[in-house]
Amino acid sequence: MKILPAIDIQNGRCVRLLKGDFKEVTEYSCDPLAQAKIFKSNHLNYLHIVDLDGAESGNQMNKGVITKILEIPDISIQVGGGIRTIQQVENMLEMGVSRIILGTALFQKNFIQDLMNHFDSSQIVLALDFKKINNAPTIYTHGWQDNSEIPLYQFISDQPFYSNILATDISLDGAMEGPSFSVYKDLLNLFPSINLIASGGIRSLDDLNNLKSMNIKEAIIGKAIYEKNISLRDLDNDY
Repeated sequence: MKILPAIDIQNGRCVRLLKGDFKEVTEYSCDPLAQAKIFKSNHLNYLHIVDLDGAESGNQMNKGVITKILEIPDISIQVGGGIRTIQQVENMLEMGVSRIILGTALFQKNFIQDLMNHFDSSQIVLALDFKKINNAPTIYTHGWQDNSEIPLYQFISDQPFYSNILATDISLDGAMEGPSFSVYKDLLNLFPSINLIASGGIRSLDDLNNLKSMNIKEAIIGKAIYEKNISLRDLDNDY
């Protein structure tokens, strides 16, 4: 399993939100560049980076930090947050970003078709952040604030071109209560060919082992690392 340590950037600092709430912020001591170097020194060289200011405002606010992280030798990153035009996708790829994470933009008119016309599917990650509404996973947009009223499973069914699916249960993100195993199981049963990227709630090596046993190939870990529930040494040795 590929482990992608998370760096969420707000006001140039490394933070974590609780359940996607911009008012529930924990700021950590390391600046994003220093944290990226720590991950790299522990052989974790593929990072998941989110510009929270961009996700909330729709304007990329932390490109300077991302540029500095890309200067670290042999580092790969996927980036999301505030990327809502084809030109922004192109700019980020030209900067050296490996994969672009897109969420809110997917629901703009003609955006997905334009995306398909310009980029290979391997360059794109569909960020489908969801909450269960009447026990049905439903996609949220605009920094996890707005209910799209679009069912998660239906949206994926309508987009067979894309295989990289980042599915985050907002109600579990940062809560350290375990990932959404039941939804992930349903996704893998319904769409066996997708590359399901697990995110949200991962709290322990047991969670990672359970995800691995489900044949999930990638997992994003944030708070469990920062709170030292999972050590970087464990990730280096076991994954």
